[in-house]
Amino acid sequence: MNTCKSWELKKKVLPQHTDHAGVVWHGTYLNWLEESRIDSIGKAGIRYIELLNRGFEMPVYKIEIKYLMPIMIGDEIIVKSSFIINQGPRMKVNSKFTNLRNKIHAEASIDIVLINKETFKVVRKRPLFLEHCLNNLRKGP
Repeated sequence: MNTCKSWELKKKVLPQHTDHAGVVWHGTYLNWLEESRIDSIGKAGIRYIELLNRGFEMPVYKIEIKYLMPIMIGDEIIVKSSFIINQGPRMKVNSKFTNLRNKIHAEASIDIVLINKETFKVVRKRPLFLEHCLNNLRKGP
């Protein structure tokens, strides 16, 4: 099992990210987790659209979020994501939502799996072009 250094995505909390009390809405966390994952994969060597065009998809099949303290409108947050990649089809992305002082507001764990986009079947032997990208994810930025 390999864990890389964190890939980071910085976000500023805007009104559309919050509820009427100015607290980040739970669905925003899911959007930022997805954005962080796709951004990290792109920085590691393959744009997600290229993965799709080659007939693959990496859907989420399990997600867990632990909310530790609220994130408020106007806050700046860094989503720090680390990838755990084994030989099998499953991959895990562990993320932390931190403020600029490195205080953790939430933690998330997402399990994703590589599938063939046309058949929706799990791909057990990853293609070489994707292995290169995953190796980069293991190493970190």
